[in-house]
Amino acid sequence: MKHPFKKTIVLLNTVDNMENALQKGVDFSKQHNTILEVIFVHEEPLFELPDIFTLNREDNILDKESIKKEITKQLLVLNPNEKYAIFIYVDDTLDRLKTIAKEQKETVVITPYQKEITPTLIEETSYAFWVLKEQKENYTKILLPTDLKEPTMKAINYALHIFKQSKLFLVHDHRYLVDTLVVQADYLNVTPLTSPISVELNEEVKEAHEKEFENYLKEFGIDGEFIEANGEVDEDLIAYTKEHGFNLLFMYRNDEELFSSSSLILSLMEELEVDFFVCF
Repeated sequence: MKHPFKKTIVLLNTVDNMENALQKGVDFSKQHNTILEVIFVHEEPLFELPDIFTLNREDNILDKESIKKEITKQLLVLNPNEKYAIFIYVDDTLDRLKTIAKEQKETVVITPYQKEITPTLIEETSYAFWVLKEQKENYTKILLPTDLKEPTMKAINYALHIFKQSKLFLVHDHRYLVDTLVVQADYLNVTPLTSPISVELNEEVKEAHEKEFENYLKEFGIDGEFIEANGEVDEDLIAYTKEHGFNLLFMYRNDEELFSSSSLILSLMEELEVDFFVCF
């Protein structure tokens, strides 16, 4: 398939996990023939810097040249024959990123997870994000949750293309449909009623979804599971991911749908200690 990305950005806010992020950035850029840029944004007072990266210890003034030299040194080890653009800033990570990468749909951002920053980036932009929470060199098992809507095929193609050496697993968490037109006329306690018609409709929808799900598995030659859990969607997916030992969640975002909303993605990201790849 035609690769969707033209630019790879490694976005750093601290020196923690920097080597892992740079390694993935260099490898991804080489494999998919993209431009690679590195952005380091020190957010004050969210993060403290080691003394070697400050000009004045008392004032905590950022030594941009020292940080740039450290990033350059690591990049030379990873890929000695290439030179990369490196940008060093203080504060305003979101605005810095949007200024450097104007073509959001064609950019993938590789960044270590930061609870204070990552949610805003995902909610406010349309970049693809590869969010790192672990020091995983390779992924053996990747989970792609699907609502079976239109982006599913694109997401499967992307996942298979980007992570060729990993095993992709598809899961659909079927939700019971209730006829929302039939409700009690009590506006303080509006409770949907389960009618024989709604039960029959749900079974028809379930059968159609199961068939569609199986078609995806056959078409792409991948494994998957059609489940009906009883908890909230995020609870189901958190438990499923932990139970089956997945290394990475590959998710697509469409805020018009519950199962691919940024709120669901961020809920999973906060609770699970796995890496995430979020495409749009």
